[in-house]
Amino acid sequence: MKSAIAITSEIDDIQQCIDELTQQISTGLQYSKKSFGILFCDADIDVAALSGGLHEKMGLEILGLTTTATVERHSGYNGMGAVLCILTGDDIDFAIGVTGDLDASDYAGRIHEAYALARGKLSDDPKLIFLLAPYCHDLTSDNYSNELDLVSGGVPVFGGVATDHYDMQYQKTFLSGTSYERGIVFLLLGGNIHPVFAMEQDFSDAIGRKGVVAKSDGNQVYRVGEQSFKGFLASFGPVPADSDVIYFYQSTPFVLELPDNAEDEQPTVRALLSIDHDTEAGGFLSHIPEKTSISLHMFKKENIFTSCDKTFEALTGRMRKNLDYNYSLLLIASCNARHLLMGDDKNIEARIITEKLRDFPASLNALGFYGLGEICPTRLNSAGRAKGRFHNYSIVVCAI
Repeated sequence: MKSAIAITSEIDDIQQCIDELTQQISTGLQYSKKSFGILFCDADIDVAALSGGLHEKMGLEILGLTTTATVERHSGYNGMGAVLCILTGDDIDFAIGVTGDLDASDYAGRIHEAYALARGKLSDDPKLIFLLAPYCHDLTSDNYSNELDLVSGGVPVFGGVATDHYDMQYQKTFLSGTSYERGIVFLLLGGNIHPVFAMEQDFSDAIGRKGVVAKSDGNQVYRVGEQSFKGFLASFGPVPADSDVIYFYQSTPFVLELPDNAEDEQPTVRALLSIDHDTEAGGFLSHIPEKTSISLHMFKKENIFTSCDKTFEALTGRMRKNLDYNYSLLLIASCNARHLLMGDDKNIEARIITEKLRDFPASLNALGFYGLGEICPTRLNSAGRAKGRFHNYSIVVCAI
């Protein structure tokens, strides 16, 4: 499999954007039997028009999502515009699934139907599910990866959640001319690929004591031990009077040990989204089951550096073990909280990526986005199966 990257800063003139991207690809890639495109772009772009125009001009399926910014191996951090990656190969197989806009009452059935339809187009089981998900206030984002994990029988799920410029209302996923505010788009990729994953956390010591979730419902945590969630939160310091608190706690994530975590599996991390001052419950970006161990930690700029460095060190080590396989692309998802905490130095992760890939050929591309959540397996079993966990505050990477 081979890949090629095209980048434009144009966000207003769709035709110019299309022309710039297609011209760059045409000069750097010859198509093989199977080809498709992945597009990450600014939320201010008409993504239906852009992906539809690329689909028409290139004759390829183009899937993607909106993002705050992108990161790419050769150009670094890109705060505006669009980045297109084309993948092509004679020995790969792929199919794209799409649910259409989802409702909380029937999302599971719709995801299963979309998977069955896409799976029917492949000659063998996929080795990777690349998931592009929307942010929906009434659907926690881990619902999507959990259902794909269930219906696929444990095929590794990797991806992330679309975002905008911190408004949390203009983000979209899209596929070849159609955009979705509440729909997931996913890629099933099989054939001669050997995906490897990495996510390495780095946090300060816990602030105060650790608690255990005693009562929860979906993403709402009502009690931690004998206290209400609000009471538990107050033990760390003053609780904001606001209901929407995601930006109050952007540098203090909650680190969780889920009841079904394996012994050697990393903890997951969650962002606190809201506080219901009547019920004293805390609302998170994803499901938090009862009996989860929960603790509050500090997350600073140096943690961004260390976690990114450790993640790419782990990934490149795993890539080097597959001596007979030439990797073509690294897919990266990083958290909006990391993007915010970088302040004016937005190239922190881009510099690390460039450094860690210095010994790899220039043809190995790396492409990533900043979003409202990251999805990555944290532990593969001996059969190569893995549960794709939903994370916040993380940088996750997959090599294909």
